[in-house]
Amino acid sequence: MSAPIDLQQAIQDRLSDVVGEDRHVAVAIRDLERRRLLNIEASRRFPSASVIKVTILIELLARCEEGDFRLDQQVSYSPNDRVEGSGVLQSMHAGVSLTLEDLALLMIVVSDNTASNVLIGILGCDRINQRLDGLGLKLTRLERKFYDFEARAQGKDNWLAAGEMADLLAAVEMRRVISPAVCEKTLEIMHKQQFVNKIPALLPPDTRVANKTGSISTASHDAGIIYTPTGPIALCVLTEGLPAPAAESVIRDIARLTYDFWGVPARRS
Repeated sequence: MSAPIDLQQAIQDRLSDVVGEDRHVAVAIRDLERRRLLNIEASRRFPSASVIKVTILIELLARCEEGDFRLDQQVSYSPNDRVEGSGVLQSMHAGVSLTLEDLALLMIVVSDNTASNVLIGILGCDRINQRLDGLGLKLTRLERKFYDFEARAQGKDNWLAAGEMADLLAAVEMRRVISPAVCEKTLEIMHKQQFVNKIPALLPPDTRVANKTGSISTASHDAGIIYTPTGPIALCVLTEGLPAPAAESVIRDIARLTYDFWGVPARRS
């Protein structure tokens, strides 16, 4: 078999025995330096899992810049705020006082669901979605808190499209979302990500990545910016219906293919 001639073919080859009637993979890649893009099912809506938390972070930072809140503002949470899943707040004493920045760090760095729900309660789903509309995201929506099964039973859910998330991250990297200060703080927090088993896993050692993962029973995702020798590349891979090990393997392989095809300077003969 001949080697793939371009990134699109290489990714399609990798996905050829993975996708199917009930198994979907969406890929969106934005090469900021060379202004190239690649889309595979990039407009398809997927259950967002925790990747949607990036939009909560951006809303928080925007509202702080607008004067509604301060990052050093103290917030406490009650037993009713505790939810299962990832994070550490569910195991801590209720009533502990944290700053809004503490909650943002927990939400992104360890994907804390309790911290995320406290922030959603403060910011409001409607205001977050209004912000997304203003930023041009029409498919990505936050309709409920995490582990809110009553809201899910009412038809509310959280949704994500790979193309919109890749575009958002590219705009953040270019300092075009809200303000340069908001973008820089978003990236500062995302660079501290502790879940590195997807996009970063197969990249060369010391490759800088700012990413946010997400996983639920039916979906596994990762979205981030890879800082390559040729410049930053925004990548979002969303999967649905794949077993977790297979989904994680696909995301890792696509990230490495992206790096190899678009992130390394072309050799001259």
